[in-house]
Amino acid sequence: MRVTRSEMSAASSKHIAIVGAGVAGLTAAALLAHRGFRVSLFEKQSLPGGRAAAMTWDGFTFDLGPTLLFMPDVYRDAFARWGGDFDREVPMLRLRPNYRLNYADGKQLVISSFLSETMRSLEAFAPGSSRGFLRYFADAADAYQRSRRLFVGERIRSFAHFLSPERIAALFSTGAFRRLGAQASRSFGDPRVAGALSFQSMYLGMSPFDAPLLYRLLLFTELGEGIFFPFGGIGALPRALDRAARRNGAQLRYESEIAAIERHGKRVVALRTAGGERIECDALLLNADLPYAYDRLLGEPEHRSLRMRHTPSALLVYVALEERYEDLLHHEFVMPDDLRATCNDIFRRGRIPEDPAIYLCAPSASDPSMAPPGKEALYLLVPAPSLEGVVDWAGEREAIVARALRIVEERRLPGLRSRIRWVRSRTPLEFQNELFLDRGSAFGLSHDLLQIGPMRPDNRHATLENCYFAGASTRPATGLPLVMLGALQSVDRLCEELG
Repeated sequence: MRVTRSEMSAASSKHIAIVGAGVAGLTAAALLAHRGFRVSLFEKQSLPGGRAAAMTWDGFTFDLGPTLLFMPDVYRDAFARWGGDFDREVPMLRLRPNYRLNYADGKQLVISSFLSETMRSLEAFAPGSSRGFLRYFADAADAYQRSRRLFVGERIRSFAHFLSPERIAALFSTGAFRRLGAQASRSFGDPRVAGALSFQSMYLGMSPFDAPLLYRLLLFTELGEGIFFPFGGIGALPRALDRAARRNGAQLRYESEIAAIERHGKRVVALRTAGGERIECDALLLNADLPYAYDRLLGEPEHRSLRMRHTPSALLVYVALEERYEDLLHHEFVMPDDLRATCNDIFRRGRIPEDPAIYLCAPSASDPSMAPPGKEALYLLVPAPSLEGVVDWAGEREAIVARALRIVEERRLPGLRSRIRWVRSRTPLEFQNELFLDRGSAFGLSHDLLQIGPMRPDNRHATLENCYFAGASTRPATGLPLVMLGALQSVDRLCEELG
């Protein structure tokens, strides 16, 4: 969207308020300020990033949430819109291989974006399993390309806009009405191979056995484009966005909580901080979690986002190791013997699985600056139910963390507990109480078939004509690149309608 000199002059008289310094909020702040608006961003926390924030404790740097970066073209496009250079401002490394899967019997499966390496690993793991791989991967590539172009690449304006003949045909051909896990099982004889090439739907908070086949597109984001690591961790992305927003003229106010939104008729007219300050604005963009935004900020507890299906959550464990493991890849998984049983425990029974899947991130394998020399900032993620489940997180936290560490020690990292300096953790309680995520759901609203496209909450309020949204629970979807896409779409819409 090109902006003329006269439009920038008109924009400079308008004040846009943004609530939330997640990746979407920071992206919107940088772009709106570049287009000439006066922009003020308010963030309750003391640092940028929201769920993608990073912290350094005792010399150990941890990404507090996401640790994998996909779809770099999205970030390049966003930075280019305000004249930035993403590759220069967020230097990164393409990982090779992507990750290693570890099983209880000692077998390992290595997944790489160099397809020949993945196929060799598949054959060594389960002879014959590579035969169906290229067809499966090609279908994943097709689903990815169609989804980028038809479902998330442009703003969905209405049901009629979404339900075009081309989109309806794409929904059927990409497998929106079939199950991912079932297709993976048909494509690969070994159930562990099928799980290895379908579990990626858990990144969206969905069981592969319930997720639409459409979401095999996630496999293509890993294998077709690769997994990247920004030096300094994922936290380098929001820090770069913070710098871009400031350079473009936005005012960023951290440790500044918004307590209320003042409206007059069909417009938002001002915000009030927890300290009582009143800030007038011409438009508002909310990057707070959508159910929280409607319930607590807009005072609309009956909004449908609070009744919609939410994703499960995760237990995050941050471990300072006195000695790193030289054979540990940047990304690894300790896989369960029965992925279906593990998913049923999380998604249907709301409990911690008897045999959990555990993700490990050892960033010093790529960037030694993430920990003191010879040490490691080891990150564990255990998929877990949200606060809707039956887990007593307040009473069971220590036992659940200890069990996860014991499993990792037994199956992958011998002597782990003897190398630990300290352990910190984050549960759905922190997601709810610190990040204001409804029910402690780490990924926001679910992405099942009835909660995507025009059925996902719109990125503008239905009646407040100058109130917009960006983030995981609005359109188009969750995940760092998609919330950035959503922020760009919300900014374009705000400029069109405010103009």
